[in-house]
Amino acid sequence: MEQQVTEYIQNNYRFVVFRTDEKEKRLDLESKVISTVSFCQECQPSKNWLGKYSPKEKIQQSGLWLVNELYKEPLTNDDYIELENAIKNHS
Repeated sequence: MEQQVTEYIQNNYRFVVFRTDEKEKRLDLESKVISTVSFCQECQPSKNWLGKYSPKEKIQQSGLWLVNELYKEPLTNDDYIELENAIKNHS
């Protein structure tokens, strides 16, 4: 089962990694990314997503497997530019 899950993730998802040396900045960006996704009206879980059965209402409603940082401050245009530069410099 683990191998099937690994193959599915590798074949169907893309990940980006970038370096942020300052812990405070890293936590700020993480919070803003989570908030941005939680506000996204087009980002919805699948009909069969198991999180719909979570006892935590925030998980059911957000479509994300977490409750912290939901619906707070999203990324700003400057944050997007900063992330884009960090990703380009890391590649």
